[in-house]
Amino acid sequence: MLKYFVSTHRTQGQRANDFTSVPDVELVDLASKSHDDPDHPIGGCARSFVGFDSRQATTTAEIVESDMTPTEYVRRFHAMLLALGFADSPQLRADAANDAMELLRVAALWPVGTVVERRGDEICVREFPAAT
Repeated sequence: MLKYFVSTHRTQGQRANDFTSVPDVELVDLASKSHDDPDHPIGGCARSFVGFDSRQATTTAEIVESDMTPTEYVRRFHAMLLALGFADSPQLRADAANDAMELLRVAALWPVGTVVERRGDEICVREFPAAT
């Protein structure tokens, strides 16, 4: 089973500068940063995840698990970059694979159901899943 990040509305509003316009359970990537301040009053890029398909932003993501393969995840990550207008090339494919695998590596650190937030270059836990 593969763990990865998806958008979630869980814990939204915990911070005054939270926002989400991504549908629940959309695969998410880290937004590109134009600055390093996660509390920047105007730009939210240093605290955002961005939807693979919607390209909308959110400040929360959740760890989920499915039978998706790493190859399929990398393929979807690559397709997202192509949809953004990047020209396909061997370098783009290598970068997509490296970036996607890094996201999978980080997502594997926490149990399914963990809600995380981005604080600049760090991914931090907001809420662990309830014990069952």
